Amino acid sequence: MSEASSITDIDSRPLPLHELLSRLLESEKVSHRHPLPIMGTLQEVNTSLERRPLLDFINASLRGIGQVAFANNPISGLLIILAVFIQSPWVALMLIVGVVVATLTAYWMHLDNPSVRNGIFGFNGALVGLAFGTFSSWGNGNMNLLWLLVVAIAAALSTVLMQYIGLWMAVNLKLPAMGVPFQIVALLILAIALYVPQPFLQLGAPPPFPNPADSLDGMRIFSALFIGVAQVFFTGAMVSAILIIIALALCSPMGALVAVLGCAIGLLTGILLGVDLNVLYAGLWGYNSTLTAIAIGGIFYTPNLRSILVASAGALLTALIGWLLSLVMTPLGLPILAIPFHLGTYACFLVLQRSLSSLVPVAPYSIASPEEHRFRYLTAKDVISAFRNQLRGAMQGQHHKVFFDQAPQELKGDLRYIFDAIDQDDSGTLSLQELRYHFQQAKHPLSDDELNFAFASMDFDNSGEIDFEEFGELLLRHRRLMSRLDQFSNYFIPIDANEDGILTPQEMNVVLASVDEPPLSQDELAFLRQKIGGKDLTWEGFLELLLVI
Repeated sequence: MSEASSITDIDSRPLPLHELLSRLLESEKVSHRHPLPIMGTLQEVNTSLERRPLLDFINASLRGIGQVAFANNPISGLLIILAVFIQSPWVALMLIVGVVVATLTAYWMHLDNPSVRNGIFGFNGALVGLAFGTFSSWGNGNMNLLWLLVVAIAAALSTVLMQYIGLWMAVNLKLPAMGVPFQIVALLILAIALYVPQPFLQLGAPPPFPNPADSLDGMRIFSALFIGVAQVFFTGAMVSAILIIIALALCSPMGALVAVLGCAIGLLTGILLGVDLNVLYAGLWGYNSTLTAIAIGGIFYTPNLRSILVASAGALLTALIGWLLSLVMTPLGLPILAIPFHLGTYACFLVLQRSLSSLVPVAPYSIASPEEHRFRYLTAKDVISAFRNQLRGAMQGQHHKVFFDQAPQELKGDLRYIFDAIDQDDSGTLSLQELRYHFQQAKHPLSDDELNFAFASMDFDNSGEIDFEEFGELLLRHRRLMSRLDQFSNYFIPIDANEDGILTPQEMNVVLASVDEPPLSQDELAFLRQKIGGKDLTWEGFLELLLVI
């Protein structure tokens, strides 16, 4: 029984069925692969730089720049710096100062290290630098060290606000803070510069629009699709816009496409409302809708048909909010910044939480790229659809051995080796006594209830013994589930809304609806209750059902 001993853990507690079987048959984890090694969120870079503080700090700062548009990729951040520099070296300098000070402040405050390293505490500082680099260049800002000092102070303050406001919003409102700290800091300083008499911070008037227009021009509207996305970074030059689109696509091609979709909706809304065409061509009617589309259509929700439709509606709502806000704030001399994006996106969050629970949010701790979120969704869809088919078959007394029948001979040979190691009397079947002995030899004896459940679950034909094919089918199901467990659990866990670890029938129906499966029937619910002995269905219990039904 040396094989049995090798699969054990030194923990004294009995292992759940799925954990015990994971020692019997290891599986390779599956994950989304990008076409190029420099694409995606490049978490392997974080791992490689963990013990190289200077490079790790540069990596975190570059990620903070990309995170302005939800692009968690250091190469994206580098391209964005280049794009901003092409338009204005002064704004690029302010951008770097803002993100560096914000990131340094986060390290000094000993904030959550993974969040800092992924740019979460840097992007508000980057926005501070972009905003005041742009606004100050209209007045007395170019190469004015006083403005650099203002950006440094404001960026540090944005990190402090991100920590405390972000925590409060997450706990009390279940909403992400996103760029709220930047909005607060920026509007406060702009109000001081505009309304407090002082000779130091002069803003001036924005420059006139180049090539003023008084009629619709198809080519300029097309250009505004890209320039509107670039205006997320206060950039309106076409060359810079192309670089920024490339930067977003490096992290997520899907995110870049959704960004352009959001911008298009913002532009169309502006045309229908009859706004100044020069404002449209400058991209100022696209950037807020761009951010809302990315947030709903790929970052906080998995990109699928439902989320893209909601993201499109959110982009429209954001554009309308921007129009209304401009009527109020323009006479005051204040820019609307990204306030419409926040209001429109938060409105979508609240509606989805209350009215469309089948659109499952991405767990905050596992936010990555839209492609990775999509991969988790497809994994969950595959697992849940297979579970539903297995459930229907089990209710009809059918137990398909699909995975065993399709397994190659080499794998069946490995399964035979494992089976024979447990079959001590060489009978060709496993009895309850042999199964109990196997668990005892593994130094993890299960309770009678756990052992009976494991045995009954493997004994598909109720013969009182487990044959090789029954045992092999279970292990192959297990291997398949374990290879997808990380993606499946990251998708699944947010559905447990009250975080009690219990899956109610309502929550199970949310799981099914999220992957386009109909709700459980009364007969199916009754069968599942009988299968788990009338107990509450826990996450571990659900995994066991996935293995054995």
